Amino acid sequence: MNQSKQTYFPVFLTLGLLLFNMLTSYLLSGRFFPNLSLWVPISLNILVGLGYIVSLVLGLRSTNNYVKWFSVFANIAFLLSLSVITFLLLLANGISEP
Repeated sequence: MNQSKQTYFPVFLTLGLLLFNMLTSYLLSGRFFPNLSLWVPISLNILVGLGYIVSLVLGLRSTNNYVKWFSVFANIAFLLSLSVITFLLLLANGISEP
């Protein structure tokens, strides 16, 4: 049983990071915290991006082919979309600050 939990850990990590990212993106919007600096969501996105890279490396080291393929496709897709969102947040931060 311990072997299967360790085998699918990159999949659970990827799904957990996706859930965390969606939750923080919703909660850190201007609706709940109107005077929050944009650096908070930017730094959280960077940390989640690092988590996706760790999950990708752990998935590639796995012996299960399903975990490898899921890790490659899901982590690259989520990392690319997160990079675009982080770039747009950095762009908005640069425009809004004098």
